[in-house]
Amino acid sequence: MSKPKLAVIGSGWSGFTLSQKVSLSKYDITIISPVRTIQYTPLLASAATGLFNFRLAEEPVRRRHRSAVQYHKAKAESIDFEKKVIRCKPSVSFFQSDKDDYAVEYDKLVLAPGCDIQTFGTPGAMEHALFLRTTNDARIIQQRLLEMLDAASLPNVSEEKQREILNIRIVGGGAIGIEATAELYDCWNESMRFVYPHLDGKVTITIHDVAPSILSTFDKSLGDYALESLKNKHVEIKTSSHIERVEADAIYTKEDGRLPYGMLLWATGNKAASLLDTLPVKKPEKGMPRILTDKYLRVLRPDGTPMEDVWAMGDAADIEGHSLPTLAEVALQKGEYLSNELNKDGPPAPFEYKQKSHLAYLGQHDGIVGGKEDWTGRSAWLAWRSGSLAWTRSWRRRIMISISYMFVWLGGRDIARK
Repeated sequence: MSKPKLAVIGSGWSGFTLSQKVSLSKYDITIISPVRTIQYTPLLASAATGLFNFRLAEEPVRRRHRSAVQYHKAKAESIDFEKKVIRCKPSVSFFQSDKDDYAVEYDKLVLAPGCDIQTFGTPGAMEHALFLRTTNDARIIQQRLLEMLDAASLPNVSEEKQREILNIRIVGGGAIGIEATAELYDCWNESMRFVYPHLDGKVTITIHDVAPSILSTFDKSLGDYALESLKNKHVEIKTSSHIERVEADAIYTKEDGRLPYGMLLWATGNKAASLLDTLPVKKPEKGMPRILTDKYLRVLRPDGTPMEDVWAMGDAADIEGHSLPTLAEVALQKGEYLSNELNKDGPPAPFEYKQKSHLAYLGQHDGIVGGKEDWTGRSAWLAWRSGSLAWTRSWRRRIMISISYMFVWLGGRDIARK
């Protein structure tokens, strides 16, 4: 007897969890995603600044003990819910033409396509800014950092030009932007300034955010603590900053006009994946378009009735009446829940999100933790560091990252050895 065909669109926290936990004895599983790995987003800033190898910040979908899982490096372009067919476009350089599109049939479908980069339509942002969503992004950031320092070290560069080149601007005052700031600050002050002593005092980091405050998902007292901590590190904070356009070496803001940079890191929020534009599903009337589901994660039709054998989770989905944040923790819990539901026999149980603490790193072994109890300082940094390590899905990576931390402590980062 043939098994049901379970198709999963996406390899993020939800899709990857499902690909590794759904029973292979009950389903034939196909994963469709343009990214062949899960990206451990909490570790990307650390990898970019040389704390460990980039490969340790991701995990492949293809696994030896799960070799029966089919993986397609492709993007889902459209879905016919009536015929149960997904139209896919390969995401490999060998196949670029529209004639290379193909179809995948399914019996059960899980939608977890994630979100796209949100630039709010700022001219030039996609062309000139760097992002921090994948390990390849982390590689590019590290190379850009080294290029900046080498460019500023050339003998024919004036001090004014040096300071322009060594200006790091980070757009986004949320956890990703703040943690990237902290890791870049540590990288320079703990390591790179000893390799480039002639540039000491010339590197600057500026955070831009359109909101009036940073870390708005935390309690105000923690946000104020973070603001003071960053200012003490001479990180400039420009809130209520409206970026009008981006050029190759400068941003233009409504408030300050032209502001030069050597590195521009864009770490703002998410926007809906393009796949959602084609789907006849219920979406919120306000805010970011997301696939609305019931409490069992079943996709809702535009009239509010649930579809049979179609579920949605991750950043692209939300439960009607329960607006959950686009956090890795939410996606992970949904992935674990749906895996259990698909594996078991009997009536489904509703999904219940268990709120975990929010953590953010501020640099120099300082951090904040918000949740049932709020705390700051070195203990919060230790909680953040151990929490980031716990995101990895394998003991092997945890051990290798821990060993990397030890070698960095003993001999410095690979990009700035003692």
